Amino acid sequence: MGPPLAFPGVEDHYPNSLTLKQVQILFRHGERTPVHRSIQQWDKWGFPIFWPLCVSSRSSRTGLINPKIKEVTTFEYEREIETLTEEDPSPLFATAGNKGICTEGQLTDRGRLSGLYLGEQLRELYVDKLAFLPRNFTKHSDIYLRTTGIVRSRETLQQVFNGLYPLNSHSATPKILERFPFEENLHPMVHCPRLSELRRQFRAAAGKKWNPQLEEASQVLRDILSSPEGKITVGDDSNKDEAWAIVDTYSSALAHNIKTPPGFANRQVVNTVAKAALEAEFVGYEKNAEMKQLGMGRFFAEVLQRMTIGDPIVSDNVAEISQMLGQKETKVYRKVPLLALYGAHDSSIGAILSSLGVFDNRWINFTSHITFELFEEEIKSSTWSLGGPGKFVRVKYNGRPMTISACQPRGKHWGDDGSFCTMAAFQELLRSVSPRDWSSQCKEHLGGLAPELNEVSEDVSALA
Repeated sequence: MGPPLAFPGVEDHYPNSLTLKQVQILFRHGERTPVHRSIQQWDKWGFPIFWPLCVSSRSSRTGLINPKIKEVTTFEYEREIETLTEEDPSPLFATAGNKGICTEGQLTDRGRLSGLYLGEQLRELYVDKLAFLPRNFTKHSDIYLRTTGIVRSRETLQQVFNGLYPLNSHSATPKILERFPFEENLHPMVHCPRLSELRRQFRAAAGKKWNPQLEEASQVLRDILSSPEGKITVGDDSNKDEAWAIVDTYSSALAHNIKTPPGFANRQVVNTVAKAALEAEFVGYEKNAEMKQLGMGRFFAEVLQRMTIGDPIVSDNVAEISQMLGQKETKVYRKVPLLALYGAHDSSIGAILSSLGVFDNRWINFTSHITFELFEEEIKSSTWSLGGPGKFVRVKYNGRPMTISACQPRGKHWGDDGSFCTMAAFQELLRSVSPRDWSSQCKEHLGGLAPELNEVSEDVSALA
């Protein structure tokens, strides 16, 4: 299951003098099967090529339109996987008597339960303990639900919502929103030429640093490697044994208690491969201002928008926030939602934490989540003069408050607790990691090397 929320004592995390006004949570989907086809060599160790872990999604239903009936009817069916082998191109049922075979990257039954478990924890905290959310879901305006277009994220969001509000506790039908790919801001893998260029540069730089250190790992794990070179690398997407693919497959197996090849018993090797993969993927968001803004910058702007639109203190920022989001104009919300839930990915989590300077460089577990909590102080404090009229924001990762460096100077946090940023400090931070005009910036500086990589060899600049 995913990481538990950390609230051993609610009173320690939610001071009486602060009133919770809004919560926004972005989470990674639940456990899934591997997405990389790098496991063909693993089966000699008993590692399964086909995972019978998706029984819950075997039976499906869809809507059918029949003009004669003049209404939409339901069509129920059972789904099984069929595959072809190079040795025998004739159809071969992969199920082989097993029910619920998963496809690549599919949310498993355990992943669905993890999403439900996260939702139940959110209900325990925000409904039962804090009485912040209503006990029953009756109004769409209270909760905003959105997911990427990837099925596993949508299905996880469905599970989270049903843990938060079980079927017997909502009278309204929840609305789950999705966006067109070119408008998506819940993960950084969208089409943006400059972002793609910067990612290649930082991945190449990571390869120059880490690939020599990965030679030992390649020797330890050589029996499972698929590439002709037999080397684990970072920064080379054409390599079937790319470090991210190796660790991602390993972590998926670990999450489902599937036995892995013996080489993975060497924890030092596994940790080295994981560190290399994480640095290649996320260090650019930590170091480079353009990557911060082009990666998850539009999401940061939306988080701020959802907190502040309609607030008389910062309502004059509507036009500025619209430009950050790449919109011609911003629609003012009729009511600011109490809760926003965003179904996303590990690439989203890592980019957000790195951009805020709080990533712990550890592998991102399934259903890991980032929480943005907005508070209002009931009693005027000495921080008002520098921090705005009594509003504070706290960022949590898997339930643990994060200490953001930008909020640590005197007057930029609440009392002695540096995890509560003043709204002014948080707003200043999010502005710095949000694009001024995302669409235009994606086309700027093309061919230019990231300043942080000026001392790296020509091998990197060649990818600019």
